[in-house]
Amino acid sequence: MSGFARLLGGAMLMLACGGAIAAATDAEPQPVQTLAAWRQVIASGAPTPLDALTPYGKRRFIDSMRWGERGLGGFSTAPLVRELDERELGAVLRWLDAGAYQAMLARGIVGAPLRLPAPSADVDARLVQFERFVDDEHARRRDADAPATAVGSPAVLQRWRELFGNRMGAAALARQPTGDLLPLFDAASRADDDNPDSPAFAELLLIHRALAARGIDTRRTLDATVLDALLAARRFEEARAFAAARPHLGQAVPLVDNALAPDFAGRSVFDYDAARNTLRRSALPYPSGTELVMVVGAGCHFSQDALQAIATDAAFQARLRGARLLLVTPPRAPIPLGYIAAWNAAHPALPIRIPADARAWQAVDVQGTPEFYLLDQGRRIGKVSGWPAAGNRAAVLGLADGAAP
Repeated sequence: MSGFARLLGGAMLMLACGGAIAAATDAEPQPVQTLAAWRQVIASGAPTPLDALTPYGKRRFIDSMRWGERGLGGFSTAPLVRELDERELGAVLRWLDAGAYQAMLARGIVGAPLRLPAPSADVDARLVQFERFVDDEHARRRDADAPATAVGSPAVLQRWRELFGNRMGAAALARQPTGDLLPLFDAASRADDDNPDSPAFAELLLIHRALAARGIDTRRTLDATVLDALLAARRFEEARAFAAARPHLGQAVPLVDNALAPDFAGRSVFDYDAARNTLRRSALPYPSGTELVMVVGAGCHFSQDALQAIATDAAFQARLRGARLLLVTPPRAPIPLGYIAAWNAAHPALPIRIPADARAWQAVDVQGTPEFYLLDQGRRIGKVSGWPAAGNRAAVLGLADGAAP
């Protein structure tokens, strides 16, 4: 699956520098390219293209914006795709110097804008509290380099239960105001991101059904989020039926060719056959020595930079292959089929493979991509994170040099 569904589902869109593809017209404000300029515009109270959003959608979008030294680094696409038409979307993106992303995001604009009643103050506050907790938990795990958990983050799931548990279940959801269903959906989605196929996943499906039962058009981001969750949980038959009933998703869910016994419990991977749109599952035993595992993200330009560095530097590549380099996608993420097909076709000697069961891949429970892990019989003995603009070749080679024969 491409990274597109995750963008529609509300994931952060991380911006490359200088994204605009169209100049502002005379009737439009000049692009906002720095945090100082943003603060000045907001302080002035002048109208902005964000005024086309509902008050709730506007606040959600502003809260999602991430500024860095080089300008706006990212934002959640969900409020834009849910609430705007193509003209309004284009105006916002050009204003934020991110016009290059309009064509991609406009693909998610299906049907009328989704404009639900504002949520209750209590549910709204709980969602904000929960999202801050998730962000803090991710930061803590990165800073502390905490050992990977069996699957996802139990702390995130527990906090989700504490904040929203009394509103979950079909009977409780039926009593919720319509405006509260969308933030409840977003909370369950965020918990499911860390914990696929958990109680949060089950509740995400229930909330989606509750929205549809009330006549809410779920085509703007909501269907894509559910399909995303089904694929992350590796529930391919359900995902296939879901996508077939929703052609606007444009997703042909692959068939699964499982060569393993039903009770197989070891480490395994999917290999994607793009021509047949098939995922073949096979066992992947640990090698007798160590191995170097590189985890890459489909929507991560840092991952792309790292992959290109390996692909174009023969000596670098040879050193890593000597350390038994294995390329995989994050174990708890949806499967970026298009991305994998394109890379594997261009680089058959360096294929990207897909973890089939996150429980068997707990040593590479990533918080960001790319990440490099040195494993010994599945036990993590070294790690290097990221790929800055100057590259990370020396650190990765140092990690690879720790590999045992």
